[in-house]
Amino acid sequence: MGSMANPPNRALLEQQDPRSPFCLLQPRKGVGWIWSFFGHIRISKLRRVLIKPSHPSWAQRRLDPPSRLGYRHSMLSKTFFAICILACIVICPLGGSAGGVFWTDRGASQIKRMNFDGSGLQTVSLSGAVSTPGSNIRGITVHAGRNYIYWADNGADRLLRARFDGSNSEILYTVPGGNSFPADVWLDKSRNDLYWCDQTRRSIQNYAIDLKTMVPSVTNAAPSGPYFMDVDRQTGWVYWGDFSGGSIYRSKLDGSDRQILLTGNNNTRGVKVDSEGQMLYWINRDDKKVHRCPLSAFGSVPIPLSHPAVQTLYTHLDTPHGLALDIPARKLYWADTGTNPGNGTGGQSICRGDFDGSTPVEVLASGSEPWDVDLDTSCGSYEEWVKRCFRRDASPADTLRDADPDGDRLSNFEEYAFDLPPLHASRAGLPRAWLLRASDSDNEFLMVESRRRAGATDVTFITESSADLLHWHRHGPGDIRLLEIFVPSLEGGLHEGNVKMMRSTREVPVQFIRTRAGVP
Repeated sequence: MGSMANPPNRALLEQQDPRSPFCLLQPRKGVGWIWSFFGHIRISKLRRVLIKPSHPSWAQRRLDPPSRLGYRHSMLSKTFFAICILACIVICPLGGSAGGVFWTDRGASQIKRMNFDGSGLQTVSLSGAVSTPGSNIRGITVHAGRNYIYWADNGADRLLRARFDGSNSEILYTVPGGNSFPADVWLDKSRNDLYWCDQTRRSIQNYAIDLKTMVPSVTNAAPSGPYFMDVDRQTGWVYWGDFSGGSIYRSKLDGSDRQILLTGNNNTRGVKVDSEGQMLYWINRDDKKVHRCPLSAFGSVPIPLSHPAVQTLYTHLDTPHGLALDIPARKLYWADTGTNPGNGTGGQSICRGDFDGSTPVEVLASGSEPWDVDLDTSCGSYEEWVKRCFRRDASPADTLRDADPDGDRLSNFEEYAFDLPPLHASRAGLPRAWLLRASDSDNEFLMVESRRRAGATDVTFITESSADLLHWHRHGPGDIRLLEIFVPSLEGGLHEGNVKMMRSTREVPVQFIRTRAGVP
């Protein structure tokens, strides 16, 4: 695919549809930055921004009037620089490490793992300090970056972990004195802290794994005790529901600023927050529903379940319970304990749906009493990514590598390479560009930050630069004209990093960079 193939629709640009990857992003505080996949983006030294379409039919969008920008229609104007982030379509072999779905089967006292579409179901056999996960296993969370599973065992009042393959199983912490109920768990991957709900003692606590110390986080969390929880690390909020009540709460991690957000559920389960989409998801167990609500709807006064901002995504379920979010794929996974057999869809199963509830429930795999679920969203191949992002009954035409089922002008393979949702037009997660000013001078350097798939053998990324958009130079390892720094991501099989031009914009006033996803 060439750089100017499939120019975006004029109306789409003129309306600046928020779903389109061709619209301007909001500037990061203190830094002027935008990106585009196919247009030439010109950034002035004063950090005022204009998209200059490279196709005559493309619409021009500007943030400042020409009189303020002083824009000249010369492609080589020395007051502007251009950045073009591109991707190409390829067909490649399989490979890489696989992710999948992990879940606790309380009725069978087992931890299970399967592919995203429910295939390849297997029981994790433990070896190490423990040979079974426990007599009453509950919440589960995974750390894909370190290949660890963490879970709670209410039968022995303890927290445990093991490798993905079941090896190195160990007891992390045993609650002293009994009279406890370890329910849900959440791992702060950056600090290696394990937060967990103690329903009986009505608290949320933090076990610092490296320090082997327990620190209370939230006390008197709910009248009947917290049962499921989630943490938004970006804002420092912890969210939870109560065991037999109908409320959802949040507070800071130290227990301050406590709020009741919503009332009226018929036993709250599986509370999860999407900080990127600013949305709260939860399960209303005995009403057999999955709900969501924008975080902006919550204020100082609790809102009722009947509030117009609350959306019902799925209903007529059996006994929905634990919940997990795949934010890039925009998928929900939940466990259904099946304690109301025959009364709804998905009993005694792990199920999947969409963030907006637009497609029917997919029943992925069955168990004895599935209790909680979590995800390793890594994908070692394009085929595995298809299982993660598309329904099992998806049209084969929609899953082809060069297909564009969401109409956002990005092929499935491009969305795979940059971990974007193929069924939801979105610009979130695409490469971002800006000018970096040296701390010891006024020199500025062109930089591009991207999130790319790592560990897969069927995609590689090629960085090229140009001075005229006609002649491109491919940069390889050790090229002194370009600096590439990539830091492995802890989750999702991705890595993030920067590509920086080594010559400043003062030395080379016109610079172009593009990153292509190609065949290894």
